Amino acid sequence: MYFGWIVVFVGAIIMMLVMGTTVSVFGLYVLPVSSEFGLSRADVNSGFALMNLGGAVIAPLVGRAADTFPVRRVMAAGALCYALASITIGLSDKLWLNALVLGMILPVTIGGMTSFGVMAMVTRWFEAQRARALSLAAIGMSLGSVVMAPFVGWMIGNVGWREMLVGQGIVIGTIFLLLIFVLRDRPGPDDIEPRLAGTEHLPPSPPVAAADQKPLSTREILGKPAFYIIAVTMALGMGTVQAMTISLIPMVQETGIGTAAAAAGLISIMGVAGIVGRLALAAVGDRVNKAIALSISLAAFAGLVVLLPIPSGYLMVAMIVAVMGFLGGAIMPLCLAILAEVVGPYTFASANGLASLVIALLGAVTIRLSGDIFDATGTYHAVFAMLGGAIAVGSLLMLVYARMTRTEGVAVVT
Repeated sequence: MYFGWIVVFVGAIIMMLVMGTTVSVFGLYVLPVSSEFGLSRADVNSGFALMNLGGAVIAPLVGRAADTFPVRRVMAAGALCYALASITIGLSDKLWLNALVLGMILPVTIGGMTSFGVMAMVTRWFEAQRARALSLAAIGMSLGSVVMAPFVGWMIGNVGWREMLVGQGIVIGTIFLLLIFVLRDRPGPDDIEPRLAGTEHLPPSPPVAAADQKPLSTREILGKPAFYIIAVTMALGMGTVQAMTISLIPMVQETGIGTAAAAAGLISIMGVAGIVGRLALAAVGDRVNKAIALSISLAAFAGLVVLLPIPSGYLMVAMIVAVMGFLGGAIMPLCLAILAEVVGPYTFASANGLASLVIALLGAVTIRLSGDIFDATGTYHAVFAMLGGAIAVGSLLMLVYARMTRTEGVAVVT
């Protein structure tokens, strides 16, 4: 077996454990933490905002570290930060210390082990089947909410939130180090990636020359017009989804479409559909033009976002959300695969770090703008129309990128 598939499998497990015990389950800690410390919901939610802000700040730094040093070292540092953060918050009764951990230490774990760890490693191991490999690895993110969230919720209810955090820091932190030990940063001379079915007769791709394994500088990355296209597309396609998700639940409740539980169920529907979408992309993603596929996916996603507030029944909204989840599951892996084409696999983490900063900034703007638009109009139609329009711009940018690549005749546009 090609060792790259072991990297994908182990990487998916790592991402499931990281996301399924941090971002995906943050809401499970809101009630017990607010009760113990006497905090308002807004105060507790500020911890999530700190985590996002810290992630945006450290993303370019961690991404550059993953391209400069062995990826396994960066992931090991993330594992140690995971253990430190979990145990510290579990034992601390000082809010300032908890805020420091959430804003500075935990983001190193989330970024260093997922986007700039596993995903960076996968891009190095795959070229012909890169979209497939990234899609399968990304399933781990979705499984975090499907598999780990119920377990974490059960543990909090039975042993307590502090005990859960300390326990996961020790046990899962150790599991991380063991899994990282199995991985290898990059393929060796004897590691030949298998061809796609039907192309086995073609000669294998030559190994990446040592000179090409040196990451581009930040100035060189920013000197590529194609980087701006894909970075803005990622921000429009991924950064606005958070704003859409935040507006979706109150829209369903306030318009009488469903209860709070039913609204939360839509998020689960979207998550499961996302797994199906990533499996579908794994089957066909390397056989189609990735830029055109991404453009079509974004255009369809934008249209569905605009349609969201129109139906008056829960079933129709659930069907729209399911299709959105399916399309959304393919959007992120396609974005990452195209980003790797633009800058190369050995500059991927650095470029992804810079793009993550753009995503975070645009996400913050769209979240704020969504609230302002609703306050001014009193309706969600304008909110979702704005979000759909932003995503549609990303679809157009991908058509521009596809035209540029055809003109240049290469995947990397300088």
